[in-house]
Amino acid sequence: MFELIHEPQQQPERLTLVGSLTIYEVRQAHEALLAALSGSGEGSHWQLALDQLEELDSAGAQLLLALQRQLTQRQTRLEVISAADGPRELLDVLHLHSLLPAHPTAQA
Repeated sequence: MFELIHEPQQQPERLTLVGSLTIYEVRQAHEALLAALSGSGEGSHWQLALDQLEELDSAGAQLLLALQRQLTQRQTRLEVISAADGPRELLDVLHLHSLLPAHPTAQA
């Protein structure tokens, strides 16, 4: 199950991914992320929290890369501010840490 928590009151705005982001949730996650980011203007800055994401597979990682690429084209910055061990390890294994740098959570 996937859930997106959008915190517009935070500066920069924060998106927290909760649950699973696998091939089974990618369509739902894509729609939710597009809706949340639809109002972002050029040059804005977003934070992405993955510390509540229990499961991430290559389809979910591909969605995050596509999101990063789309935002970069709009000159919008996306920063991964925290990641649970599983998602961080997958990003490391796929050598995506330079494109989606993820910092350890306070729990680690």
